[in-house]
Amino acid sequence: MKDFAILFILLFSNCLSAQDTKPFTPEGDAKYFDFWAGTWYELKPDNTLDSNVCFRITRGVHPSCFIEEWQLGNGMKSIAIRSWDKTNNKWGFVWVSDNGLYQVWDTRKVDDNWYIYKEFTINNDTYLSRQGFIPQADGTVLRTSEKSYDEKKWEIRFQQRLKKG
Repeated sequence: MKDFAILFILLFSNCLSAQDTKPFTPEGDAKYFDFWAGTWYELKPDNTLDSNVCFRITRGVHPSCFIEEWQLGNGMKSIAIRSWDKTNNKWGFVWVSDNGLYQVWDTRKVDDNWYIYKEFTINNDTYLSRQGFIPQADGTVLRTSEKSYDEKKWEIRFQQRLKKG
């Protein structure tokens, strides 16, 4: 019994020491979404803001973690967490909607921008979807949604221009 207790303590202490407890200081790609905190509205073609489409973004438990509340034009609401993972050196993204959808998206950097990726099958149509929230020189953000069947050719599903309100 004593040997079992010693083995248990050794195994348990090994698990504790495997967890990274070092402080997090964002640098490089972990700072990509530094522009994101705030309230964003869809910018209509006439340069007015559409208050029916709104993204309220607050910082989470560390500087590269964001809590997102989405209000979409169709009345749908959702929440998301977007956060840098210092272990894998990439962004993570989880999205939940008011109609019961729960989605975990992968992330990839394409050129200088980070995209979220997820495979969907809708009406027997299977494709890879990706979305980017890409900062623009004029201070707006381009939200682009694309789909691909081969990851070489991407078809635009929709685009929105977002502006801080």
